[in-house]
Amino acid sequence: MERGSFAAEYDPRPADEGGFVGRGEEARRLRDVLRAGPALAVVRGEAGAGLSRLVDEVLGAAEFAGWTQVRGACPDTPDAAPLGPVVDALAALPHRPGLLRRPLPPVTGTVGLVVPELAGLLPPPPASAADPETRRGLLPRAVGTLLEAFGDAVLVLEDIHRADPATLGLLHRLLRAMPPRLRLVVTEDAAPGLPVLGVRVPGPTRLAEVRVRPWTPEETEEFVRRWPGTPRPERAEERQELAALVHELTGGLPGAAEALLRAAEETGPHTEGEDGPWAGSVLAAVREAGVPARVRREMARRCAPLGEDAWRIVEAAAVLDRAVPVGLLAEVAQVAPGRAEAAVDACVRRSVLRADGPHPVFRHPLDRRAALARVPGPRLARLSLRAARALHRGGAGPLPLADLARLYRAAGRAREGLRCLVAAADRAADGGDYTTATRLYTQAVADDPGAGGRIRTAAKLARTAQLSRAGDQVVAAVRQVLDEDDPPPRLRGEIRLHLSVVLRNQSGGALDSLDEVARAIPDLEASDPQTAARAMAVAAIPSIKGWPVDRHRAWLDRAETLAGRVTDPVARAAIAANRATALMLLGDPRAWAAAEALAGPAGTAMEGAHHARGWTNLAHASSALGYGVRARAFLDRAADGLADTSSPYLEGLTQTARLVLTWHEGGWRNLHAAADRTTRLYQEIPDLRAEAMLVRGLTALHVLGDVPRARRDLAEAARVTCYDTGVILTASAAATARIHLEAGRPGQACEAVEETLRQLERTGGWVWAGEVLPTAVEALRGSGRTARAHRLVADFAAGTADRDAPAARAALTVCRALLAEAEDRPEDAVGLLDEAEARWRRLGRPFDAARAAEARGRCLLGLRGEAAAGGVQEVIEVYRELGARWDVARCQRLLRRHDIVTTHRRGRLGYGDQLSPREQEVARLVVQGRANRDIAESLVLSTRTVEHHVARIMRKLNATSRTDIALVGWDEAGAGTGGR
Repeated sequence: MERGSFAAEYDPRPADEGGFVGRGEEARRLRDVLRAGPALAVVRGEAGAGLSRLVDEVLGAAEFAGWTQVRGACPDTPDAAPLGPVVDALAALPHRPGLLRRPLPPVTGTVGLVVPELAGLLPPPPASAADPETRRGLLPRAVGTLLEAFGDAVLVLEDIHRADPATLGLLHRLLRAMPPRLRLVVTEDAAPGLPVLGVRVPGPTRLAEVRVRPWTPEETEEFVRRWPGTPRPERAEERQELAALVHELTGGLPGAAEALLRAAEETGPHTEGEDGPWAGSVLAAVREAGVPARVRREMARRCAPLGEDAWRIVEAAAVLDRAVPVGLLAEVAQVAPGRAEAAVDACVRRSVLRADGPHPVFRHPLDRRAALARVPGPRLARLSLRAARALHRGGAGPLPLADLARLYRAAGRAREGLRCLVAAADRAADGGDYTTATRLYTQAVADDPGAGGRIRTAAKLARTAQLSRAGDQVVAAVRQVLDEDDPPPRLRGEIRLHLSVVLRNQSGGALDSLDEVARAIPDLEASDPQTAARAMAVAAIPSIKGWPVDRHRAWLDRAETLAGRVTDPVARAAIAANRATALMLLGDPRAWAAAEALAGPAGTAMEGAHHARGWTNLAHASSALGYGVRARAFLDRAADGLADTSSPYLEGLTQTARLVLTWHEGGWRNLHAAADRTTRLYQEIPDLRAEAMLVRGLTALHVLGDVPRARRDLAEAARVTCYDTGVILTASAAATARIHLEAGRPGQACEAVEETLRQLERTGGWVWAGEVLPTAVEALRGSGRTARAHRLVADFAAGTADRDAPAARAALTVCRALLAEAEDRPEDAVGLLDEAEARWRRLGRPFDAARAAEARGRCLLGLRGEAAAGGVQEVIEVYRELGARWDVARCQRLLRRHDIVTTHRRGRLGYGDQLSPREQEVARLVVQGRANRDIAESLVLSTRTVEHHVARIMRKLNATSRTDIALVGWDEAGAGTGGR
């Protein structure tokens, strides 16, 4: 075996500790054994786990570079030559002149009788060695003496479970007379049923077993991260999905994982980009790579010695693709039960199957696919039909309908396969597993050759997809049925209704969704009034990207006129959820009574899902209105409802609702990390991703003070959202505008809010304006556009006058205060800001309350000067408690503009060689690798000021470069080492 060849293929990065993934502890144990003197190390693990790679890595280390290392492998053939691996190893011994420390004793000449390559280099063998029995007795001592002459030496014998008796006998006898500077390393397959190296080691010789296991999912992700061409950290979502797929397909076996990525790299679509020639398509390439040639060859090698019965078992297992009892395998394989056990044992010994519990299975899906690819087409069809019938007959549990569908299709029985596929989807939907149901219905729509069947299944698909992660393929499948199959009016209306919900919630836009529901209503009114009422309730849900709110109210009124004709419990639950949601989003006082209509017990999983959806929507809407405590209660009810169902969309909706609510409540500790996880988890669902990204951007700005990152997230959240119900566009626009205002760019701040203001004016959704209007007024005032600001505030007041929207009223009070300040009425402004702060505090919104208090402090500084500094200092402490680092810095700049020196526990001149708070902020950003220009923008400083801060930090820490700031021991507390 060529040492290092596998390492060169599989490790794309220079070696660090261990040099490869997930083997640090195993490498440490093997090194310790080698260092300890005469020893036998048994490296055990299943085929493909990287046993040879581990040995390569350890012996390739610098500390073993001067040792003599020889290696042989036990061949996988029944007619292997006796002592073959030992002969191969010794034949590679170096024989340069002067290499040996002393002349070799005559006994070593015995080695020349079995290793011809050494015959001319060794002393003549003893005469007695001509006798085979005597030679067998002399050979272990001769091998040991020969290797001892080379000093520290390692003999590696790979795949010792395949060793011939002569090799095992020599190994046993060598261990009984082990030279003091010799180490033996053997690798051994851990598959059950294989021979286990059993030896008795004399006292001074150490014996150690090093177990090598498959990678964990985290270790597979690390391997994927190191592989060239995989997505960079800014595309972490794709990398994590790719890692999960690689781990699933390979079972965490390094050899299979490397082969899969290499096959994808060689055969996948190539797209040039900044991440490399195939980074943009790597996930698709892995999905489409099929079985790598290396895995196919390895499976063929392992299967080659199997007898007829064992190969039939392999075929049956590949076709069934599920863990089944041996009796069922035998039935499908047509192997007599008495012979089946022995056949399964042979498959396990060859590592073709794995004995996980009582049912043998393939080690990973790639092995199964490799085995299946060797089954000829006609035989595959016969086996598939036999397997389907066996599954129909066997087992006391529910029929495995999805497997039956696959098997019937493979057998050419399309009708039976389609029937099982739809039945499997129906079962999943009835059980609340909407993700599985959606996937199976989508496949059934594609497979069904009849328009009637496609229409019926598309109706089920559209209904179920509302509660799962519905991708573009779902929308495409449903729209194709609508466009090409001419459903009857009732079904056409129902399909459009459900499609509108999918578009609104997951994969389209507000107006696309509303267009679909508007087209559905005429069909439904004529054929199905109760479903028409449900469609009207969907059309009633307003959005900042939707119709004017009066049009939504009109649909709500029309839905209520049909409510008495609704008898279906699921339709009643859906309408009740939509009605309560619409009323709450509109700030209608009737919303609270409507919410109680959802409190009754649910008779089916679908009813329960609609109740949970209603509670979650109410949590979002009531949180935006300012009712945080009630929003928490709604979320608790939603969690109870989701306990008995599986709806990734609703689970994600509750998570994003909690993120926004936690932001408003000021629970910012770890909130950025939570928002980041949720953003990655729900990247396929636009509004869930957008809401999580909004919170990630807000925390990046206010908690981390990372302005560039915040601006990216805020802009992306606004771009991604499809059906924003009042938080995403307004909050992202306001935060972006605040960044511009702090940088002295009021014109750009106006531009940042303009599109959102137009949407508010177009829809009349003023109850949602509280997030953005105060900042918009401030920007307009700074740009000299006070007339526009007055008109907006007047519209805001009129649009919320009869609404139950306390957050909007608090924001309106702030807006009036800002206008009073602009009109040089500071006393009026202070009074209004007092009122606004009190309102925000009653609503449990500490950050909004602190912003109102900050604005009041700004007014008072203009009136009273330094005497008002205490109020601003109190606001600074509130911001500190929240973790609002960016806002602390803004308030400190406000005081400095009034020539007021700020202090926090220690005086300005008392830092000595420790970093000041400002220097700590700069050092933190330097350690993150940020450039001076980025730091300046994040902290709202000039680039020159940042340069001075960096110079002082380096001087205090005795650092010679920016990199040294991290290396000398500066930490997040900013203590630093003060020198080296």
